[in-house]
Amino acid sequence: MMMPLRMNVQSTAWGNNKLYLQVSDKMSDQLSKWKDSERMLVDSDGLAFIYVLENNDGFIHISIGSKHWMDIKKALLEKAAVAVQNDQGEELELIAFSNEMEYLTENIQGNANYGQEMEDEVMKIFGTEEKAQ
Repeated sequence: MMMPLRMNVQSTAWGNNKLYLQVSDKMSDQLSKWKDSERMLVDSDGLAFIYVLENNDGFIHISIGSKHWMDIKKALLEKAAVAVQNDQGEELELIAFSNEMEYLTENIQGNANYGQEMEDEVMKIFGTEEKAQ
């Protein structure tokens, strides 16, 4: 079994009420062959959310570092679609993105299992007033 291929989101862009997570790894030119696996992981050490995609060879982890989280929050608040986009402009919409993010950000708040730094960063950006008590 191959290790999942990991790609970091390089930048974000907005268009047509959609947030584009831009990746420019040479493997991302295969984007049209990828499938949405509709789940998300947390990388506490790397302060990142990982959206899981798949292709015939295995899994592709799209790593969304904390510097992009304000855009993620905006997408959630505006109920915008979220898609991965490569340098060629191909895109793949991430169907479960909002549900997964909402679940994870709620779960991480007040949960020591994710590590203090991750919890603090999530609280800072996604924190809700009620939970800050």
